[in-house]
Amino acid sequence: MSDDVVSSGFYKRPSEIKAQIERKVQEESRSDDVKSKEFMQVSKKRSQDVPSFSKRPSHVKAGWEARVEEENRADDIKAREFTQGTGWSKKRAQDVPSFAEKPSQVKGGIEANVEKESKSDDVKARSYLKKTVKEHSVPRILTEPSHVKEGIEANVEKERASHDEKARNFLEETTYRGVEARKFKTTLIPLSVLFSKPHKDQVRISPNGTYLAWRTRGRSMGDPNEEDNGVRNIFVKKRETSTIRQITFYNELDACVYFTFTPDDKSIVFLRETKRGSESYHLYAIEINPFFDQDDEKADDPSSPPPAQPRNLIKDPNMTCGIGFVGGIQMWTSSESPRHIFVSTSEIGPYAMFWDISRVNIDTAELSLVEKNIMSSKWGMIRVVIITLIARILSLCCIKIRPPGVPIQWFPDDQLLFRGRMEVNFLDLGASFCARSRKNGKWKTLHACSFEDTNLQLVGSSGGSGTARMEFSSNGGDQVDIHLCAFKTGGKTSDTTTYDRFNVNTGQYLKRVAGGNAKSDITGFVAHPETGRAQFVYYEWEKIMLEVIPGTDSDTVDWRKTGLEDDIQYIRSYFQPSMTFQIVSRANSDDAWVLFAENDTGASMFKGSPSAYFLFTRSTISARQAHGSSFEAKRNMELIFPSRPEMKKYKLARMDPVHCVARDGKDIMCYLSHQQALPSIKGRQPEPPGPPPPLIMVIHGGPQARDSWGYNPLCQFLCSRGFRVLQVNYRGSTGFGARFLRLGMNGEFYKSVQTDIADAAKYATSNSDTESADDNADIPPLPWGDSDQLAILGGSFGGYSALWGITSTNPGLYKCAVAICPISSVGAANDQSKKAFGGSPLIAKYWQRVFGKDVSKKKRVAMKASPMYQIDKVGKGSTIALYHGENDRRAPIEHSYNMMKELKRCGIAGELVTFTGEGHGMSKEANVLYMYYRIEEFLCKKFGMGLFDAGEDTKKFEQNTAKVKWSAEYAEGNTDI
Repeated sequence: MSDDVVSSGFYKRPSEIKAQIERKVQEESRSDDVKSKEFMQVSKKRSQDVPSFSKRPSHVKAGWEARVEEENRADDIKAREFTQGTGWSKKRAQDVPSFAEKPSQVKGGIEANVEKESKSDDVKARSYLKKTVKEHSVPRILTEPSHVKEGIEANVEKERASHDEKARNFLEETTYRGVEARKFKTTLIPLSVLFSKPHKDQVRISPNGTYLAWRTRGRSMGDPNEEDNGVRNIFVKKRETSTIRQITFYNELDACVYFTFTPDDKSIVFLRETKRGSESYHLYAIEINPFFDQDDEKADDPSSPPPAQPRNLIKDPNMTCGIGFVGGIQMWTSSESPRHIFVSTSEIGPYAMFWDISRVNIDTAELSLVEKNIMSSKWGMIRVVIITLIARILSLCCIKIRPPGVPIQWFPDDQLLFRGRMEVNFLDLGASFCARSRKNGKWKTLHACSFEDTNLQLVGSSGGSGTARMEFSSNGGDQVDIHLCAFKTGGKTSDTTTYDRFNVNTGQYLKRVAGGNAKSDITGFVAHPETGRAQFVYYEWEKIMLEVIPGTDSDTVDWRKTGLEDDIQYIRSYFQPSMTFQIVSRANSDDAWVLFAENDTGASMFKGSPSAYFLFTRSTISARQAHGSSFEAKRNMELIFPSRPEMKKYKLARMDPVHCVARDGKDIMCYLSHQQALPSIKGRQPEPPGPPPPLIMVIHGGPQARDSWGYNPLCQFLCSRGFRVLQVNYRGSTGFGARFLRLGMNGEFYKSVQTDIADAAKYATSNSDTESADDNADIPPLPWGDSDQLAILGGSFGGYSALWGITSTNPGLYKCAVAICPISSVGAANDQSKKAFGGSPLIAKYWQRVFGKDVSKKKRVAMKASPMYQIDKVGKGSTIALYHGENDRRAPIEHSYNMMKELKRCGIAGELVTFTGEGHGMSKEANVLYMYYRIEEFLCKKFGMGLFDAGEDTKKFEQNTAKVKWSAEYAEGNTDI
């Protein structure tokens, strides 16, 4: 019997499935009701005849007549038989209104102390249950309290063995029927449950530990009676009183993409997009105390105006801050100056990657420049261009000079002096890390590498995603730790990223702090909340994992006698081995951490949600000994809330790491999402395996990005509709080291990158043996899909891959393709391909490196690499669906318009749906839901899966801004939906 079924499915009993469960179960339930009432009447009569008779038949008081003893024993047998025969049905259906909680528990006429005895019995029952489970391995079987009590007959031990055997048999029966019920009811998950924004996310604890804050769906001032407007606003909870207040009331666009507390716990500052899809951000602040000064009645009154309003701290409408096209979030606070915040700033436009650093007064919104980027002025730009041209000319004469570096990211020390920066040059896009000495104020390059050797994990593929880091020693020290790639030490260059220490003044390498993992780059850091010193690093191979940086315990001032390793070990032991967790926020005192834990199929400790937030707290207990004092850590974990509680009623698909083999022998790490198979049941023949379901290849964007393990709404959506999903971390994906990343550069984006995807599809539909399936019995054996039942889906560069896969990889391999905000032409193919990605000169240079020289400069080669010019290769009967935001800056909508024209010209069926007011990807909830409604319709019709009734979801996407520009089922033109 599968442990997964016992742990996740046993509580879903057949009679909980109302109208849809088998008729046999309904008949049994009605029969049980009759038996329940009959037993109730007999039990009630006897208890009234014996006034001092206790609540259950086997509760016999001292001195009671021998006749009662004899009758009680007979009643015990009846109670046990009835419990095993009907009690489970009662607990499942809970539809016997006159029947008390336990078979022998009678409500009317019972003594006043029944409640007290019942609680005592429940405690004893739980104790017995634990003992029974331990001794007899009866997983999760519920034991009735009336079977366990003081004074129970001497033959209990003998009866228990019999009871346990009956329990096992019943469990097998219930599990089998429960699995069938789950298969029947809980597989289909509504679109609104899957693609609505998380119930709660971005949980933070304030520096002083006073508050918890998070984003959640709430009401707006525009429609105060609307409890959920689909927009995420900020909520704050005061830990001392557990009072919760909504503090922002936006109604069109989410309150923020990122927020943090000020060091004094008085305000929350947050970054908010100025316009949907613009990728430009302003900094806002709002005070917390006024909301908690309100009485509860006024705070809960939807017509009452909020006591404080968010204030825009960026007065210049042409300025953006904090988050750029790529790189990490650049926003810093200081306990020394809690009413000021430091943030990166730039003029909106193609040069928004070249940041200045500004200091903003939170109370007055006064902004002052702290560090100026050379690219912020025209003369600075001219200087960079001239020196770069000179360096280029001299390089042709074999004379090498270092071209000027342009800062793209800044790093402060612990006194918020900006002494570190990451630079790139326009000659070859080489990256360098520079630090400024406090002694002489001069900048010194500590490490430099060419673009070919640069691991783009450091830069990231979108705003806020980079992992570049420079950390200076405390009190203005002369040491700095840097997250590096391609750093050579001891005669060997590490393939994965490392965290290394240097002397700022001399540039001397000192030691390796962390990194050098054999399979994974460093994918993130966790720093001490007060000192800012990194204490943990994340690695991610198949799943994300946390590792303590050696020698960082000394930073935990209040925890000198307790180790971080012990904390992590406690946390690991709290969660199941299949789960992952991350530290997302810590109080300055370091006695409270907010954790985010995840499991692909949900978990009971998450209240059925696939993920949840927990509060880990710790304190020290001092114990005086003969030779001094010792300290013992007291640790505790509590659930804050599940992030998606609405998922608890649905059966979620598994996501398993699997490894496919490319044609050149390269190992390609993928994720297979699939519905769990029914367990084998004792005494029953398993159902014969049928043909595998259609397989959807879901391709990530970037291309310098990756897929990760965990809950994925798109994968769950497709699996709930009867498909399987394979995600492919093709060569060029980040996180797997520099060599693997380089394999996808210099023109390989339309060659080996695409053959990796095709090879994974062929591998998944082959009949060859696979080590992955042998290692994990939960992974279905090959083939995972039918070679005639394949589709490909992706967004951004994944959209390009979807179009390339159906036009060029292997004509006829895929029956259909779905491309979201795709690139349809590249390099020098046409004017639209040159306008992609915001027009930034740095991004243009980057894509030239990705495309390679020929694609970037030669129109003929570029057209060969563009799906738009390969339409004639589409297999017979294949169809293509396109979905695009009209304000997309990264991949302008002309890419989809051009693709549509070519598809229509060649007579290829499909559709194009555009979304007004959306950018690179859909963010308005009604648009997200409608887009996936269309995708569901497109895929299910193509594979003959049958259409599911969207039900109430149709009301939730009525306010979408979609326009069907072209579809086989709609009139051509600008048809409003």
